[in-house]
Amino acid sequence: MDCCCECEAPRSLRFLPPAVVFSIIVWLYGSFVLNAQAQLLRFPYRVSTWELVPFHVMTVLLCGSLAQCLLSTESFVKRGSKKGGEPRDATGKIVVETKANGERRFCRRCYVWKADRMHHCSSCRRCVLKMDHHCVYINKCIGYFNYKFFLQFLGWSSVTCLYEASLIFRYLVLDHLDRCVALFVHGRLSVMSTSFQIIALFFGSACLGAALFCFFILHLYFTARNCTTLEFCEKRRDPTYVNHFDVGVLTNLQQVLGTFRELPYWFIPIQTPSVVRRGAVSFPVNTKNKDE
Repeated sequence: MDCCCECEAPRSLRFLPPAVVFSIIVWLYGSFVLNAQAQLLRFPYRVSTWELVPFHVMTVLLCGSLAQCLLSTESFVKRGSKKGGEPRDATGKIVVETKANGERRFCRRCYVWKADRMHHCSSCRRCVLKMDHHCVYINKCIGYFNYKFFLQFLGWSSVTCLYEASLIFRYLVLDHLDRCVALFVHGRLSVMSTSFQIIALFFGSACLGAALFCFFILHLYFTARNCTTLEFCEKRRDPTYVNHFDVGVLTNLQQVLGTFRELPYWFIPIQTPSVVRRGAVSFPVNTKNKDE
């Protein structure tokens, strides 16, 4: 399997999806604080202040996960020198993935021998360790060292959005929906009004949270099966494809998130020590699958 991630969008336009993502985060949080939270705090007998704390904590965690995902560069492989030097060897002691003729995989663009699960991304113009995919929404390659942060970002984003929607639904949506209808009937409804913003927040956070939760479950499934997005696409194209790296659900999860002793690292956007020590040059192989 020798895949590369292609993105046909002009480089000058690749900032647009990340800008949209950042704008949505700012709107969902800022509008909640200025409109929904302000309304809730006016009636403390309705809602406990402690119910608002998890929302702010989860927002910090999702922003931290996104920042770590964007700032991580360890998954990029250093290019080899084409001027009279030998190609850089990024492979491990044992190489499972080879070309159809049995030869080792080689990247002519980066001038480097490829390790297992390493692929060249044409968008980033670099080879990426255990490349999962190039995420156009944040214009960043998701690889070995930032996949955990990407998974956390999906998880915390979905939970935060759904929690926000639940707060609005329980305490505010009925009153402000009636007010929106009344303002609309009298032709005085404004998109900047508090009632409109609260109703828009409810539907926006509920729909976005549900969509992100589906993506989170999908990638959690990939993690449990030790399968990247590229490998999943390859499996769909090739019925004979065998996943040699699936070594059991618990072991697969620990390869990405860390050991059970490092359980707090599963939820916070800090790099897991055991994941860093293990590295992404070689991976445990299921000998049963390898023999098939």
